[in-house]
Amino acid sequence: MSLDTTAHDGHGHGLVAHHFEDLEQQHHAGTFGMWVFLASEILFFGALFTAYTVMRFGGLATMDPAGWSMASQKLNATLGGVNTAMLLTSSLTMALAVWASQTKNAKMLRLFLALTLTFGTAFLFVKAYEWHHEYVEGLVPGKTVVYSDGKGEGFGYTPGQDRPEWYKEAKEQGKEPTTSQMRSMQMFFVFYFIITGLHALHMIVGLVVLSIQLVMALRSDFGVRDYAPIEISGLYWHFVDVVWIFVFPLLYLLRS
Repeated sequence: MSLDTTAHDGHGHGLVAHHFEDLEQQHHAGTFGMWVFLASEILFFGALFTAYTVMRFGGLATMDPAGWSMASQKLNATLGGVNTAMLLTSSLTMALAVWASQTKNAKMLRLFLALTLTFGTAFLFVKAYEWHHEYVEGLVPGKTVVYSDGKGEGFGYTPGQDRPEWYKEAKEQGKEPTTSQMRSMQMFFVFYFIITGLHALHMIVGLVVLSIQLVMALRSDFGVRDYAPIEISGLYWHFVDVVWIFVFPLLYLLRS
């Protein structure tokens, strides 16, 4: 059996796998498969968003809505907005990459794939900067500890960890958070790091796939012979961008 993928098979087209009748059927099957996968991803992220919403607005007796609001205000909405703009722009460049693939314009395909990778990588760098800042501010779950000393509940920081600036300023202004508010802030940041971490993981997967496709496009006529791989990757990339459109207002903007 020959493994030469460029050789013509019984279908008369070297791009068609043996279990498909023609290129169109193969294209439809690949697109359908990606939509099924994205449907499972919608259920996955939908469950996270639902759990976050229930905890924040339905909550538990130990949860304080003011704590969720205080936690959200610790996020940098400006950086979140910049990241949103970069992802929306990357969706545009990805759509243009699909267009270039469909019109068999190899030069423009390489350009738009490179731009998509640039915007996606920049997003992750900004997100990493945010995470570092939040770590320094003691907002990472685990650095702040809610405890019980037998006389009542209180909160503090891990041994050797100085109180962060935001806490010192709040205390000076007479706005020191209560224990229930600190618990709520902790819960907020548990959801925040899970949601943004999983989103970043999906971004990394997308960047790896697009990087491989860019290298193949630079070395051969990949993407112009058959636009299906670029189009299917584009569906995934747009999905990741849409997820962030929900993440940004849910975590950064709903502060009341």
